[in-house]
Amino acid sequence: MSKINIQGTVDGISVKTTVFSPIVEAIVNGIQAAVSHKEPLGRIDVVLKREIQTKLDQSLPSINSIEIIDTGAGFNERNRDSFDTFRSTAKKSIGGKGFGRFLFLKYFNNVKIESVYKNENDGEYYLRTFDFGRDLEIIVNEKISLSKSNDTYSKISLIDLKDGYSFEKNIDTCAKKILERIIPYMIDDNFVCPDIYINEEDESALINLKRYLSEENSIVEVKKDTFLLKCSQTSDKESFVTKVYKFYSPGSQRSKICLAAHNRVVDEISIHKIIPEFEDDFYEELKNETTKNYIVKSFVFGKYLDNNVSLERDKFLFEKERDTIHYPFSQKEIVEGAANVTKKCFNEDVKQRFEKKEQKIKEYVNENAPWHKYYLKDLELSGISCNASEEMIDLELHKLKFREEVKARDEINRILSSDKESNADQISEAIAKITEVGKTDLAHYVFNRKAIINSLKHLLKRKGDGKAELEKEIHNLIFPMGKDSEEIPYEKHNLWLLDERLVFSEYIASDKKISTRKDALGEPDLVVFDKVKTFRNGDNEFCNPLTIFEFKRPKRTSYSDKDDPIAQIGDYAQKIREGKYETPEGLEKIKANDNTPVYGYVICDMCDKIHYFCDKRNQLTKSPDEEGYFGYHRGYNMYIEVISYQKLRRGAELRNKVFFNKLMI
Repeated sequence: MSKINIQGTVDGISVKTTVFSPIVEAIVNGIQAAVSHKEPLGRIDVVLKREIQTKLDQSLPSINSIEIIDTGAGFNERNRDSFDTFRSTAKKSIGGKGFGRFLFLKYFNNVKIESVYKNENDGEYYLRTFDFGRDLEIIVNEKISLSKSNDTYSKISLIDLKDGYSFEKNIDTCAKKILERIIPYMIDDNFVCPDIYINEEDESALINLKRYLSEENSIVEVKKDTFLLKCSQTSDKESFVTKVYKFYSPGSQRSKICLAAHNRVVDEISIHKIIPEFEDDFYEELKNETTKNYIVKSFVFGKYLDNNVSLERDKFLFEKERDTIHYPFSQKEIVEGAANVTKKCFNEDVKQRFEKKEQKIKEYVNENAPWHKYYLKDLELSGISCNASEEMIDLELHKLKFREEVKARDEINRILSSDKESNADQISEAIAKITEVGKTDLAHYVFNRKAIINSLKHLLKRKGDGKAELEKEIHNLIFPMGKDSEEIPYEKHNLWLLDERLVFSEYIASDKKISTRKDALGEPDLVVFDKVKTFRNGDNEFCNPLTIFEFKRPKRTSYSDKDDPIAQIGDYAQKIREGKYETPEGLEKIKANDNTPVYGYVICDMCDKIHYFCDKRNQLTKSPDEEGYFGYHRGYNMYIEVISYQKLRRGAELRNKVFFNKLMI
């Protein structure tokens, strides 16, 4: 009589098992029983039992219990004692671990066994029934009686699926899920697998799993090959058999490498993680000019896999990566070997997909990221997805750039720190690498400028409704509204559109409060302090220049006399001089007087009213191109310049034209 903590054993079962694990275990036991018992081979029936229909929507009831029936020798004394022995060695020669049956209790509340067997002593046939215990005994409620049948069989009833688990309701889906896990048995060259049927209890549907291997070419063998792995540290050698199959109409599945132990799939690895060209389905052209899609599954077998699998057969004991201390070969090495075998079977498709990916990356770099051209020749394409987005491609190129930069700097440091005298060629070569990194950064910066100018050009056009863009769109392009230079780094704003010198200003506020005083005159669109010490570091000095910008909506032509933008800037300057603006912390007034250099810029489109403001009211000088005005305004004691949007754009293009030409953009 067995004594074992059954519930403790069940509770310790790996969480990686699934609701199909006990079904597969029972089917495999049936396969082994059928193969060893009789010729011709018998059959295995998996009967799906559903809940009683209580819903009114006529949906398919859930599967609640399952019966697995095989035509093997049944639970004779030998098989009965093996079942009653924890970790029995009765099936050790064929990979049995004497543990799998405990999976029944992990997923089902009750397990009953019924079997007819032939007694070897008296030649009579007996019916044996018992329950799978949950306390200290494996076999409970056992009963034996003479059988009226002379046909041996075993029926395992897995009753009442536990809460929290469920099966797919569709019988065809269930059949395919089971097939995925036991297909190694069905493609084993060493024996003929018995017929395995998936049945509905009411006999409304019946599926023979072998049909998927023949009917309508659902699963077709492509190639069988063997590869050898050698361990350089231990001199161990292991051979692995790989069987490559096409799976037609795969649904949402992807091509996989399936590692099997004792003819059961233990782990699956997507092939595209090793060879990206397997990420998408493959297509086969049919005679009627249509196509049929399929994925690839390669099944890997070997003694090394059989000997190093966990008790539950849900994982392998060797490491994912190389670990020769405990095991000579890792999963990665085995998977890569199988992937290479698989790749050879679809070499032409893989080659075409690789070339398409290569062309896609080249086009992206040439058209959108020319600063990466220098690194393109060193980019390892084999590790990049065929469906990689532009962001993913850019990330890979940035990684390569960073590695090259670090490598070049390390080389410089090595040369400089070496006790040996370095020759000029070594130093020049290392410096050249650093220089190339700088060139790519500059190219990136210039390319971004081109994109910003194109964006400005787009914003200056009328929208689909005939209206112009709002002033804030232009404002945000040049410098985000409500932000200052402590929030926005210099490479993230575009003040260079206005004046290259502004890029190096130390503090910039864009439509952002620079005062806590209630009597301040609002906030300027954009105010630039040439030095932070104007009010940031306690050195609040009168002599530090400030620049004020005012933006008007593109294509605006209607202004009242109160809308004079020159007067608006002048009023801001005057209020600052009068001490109406304090430092943001409110510690003191911003220091400015009549000697403080003030520069004012109005960005707008020319119209009659703007001409009036500039010429008649403020006596400014018209620029030669007639796209603006400039002059020193004695009333406000500041230099003022009015610039049209077109002049702004053309000026930015002209200043950067030589760089654009060098990059051919």
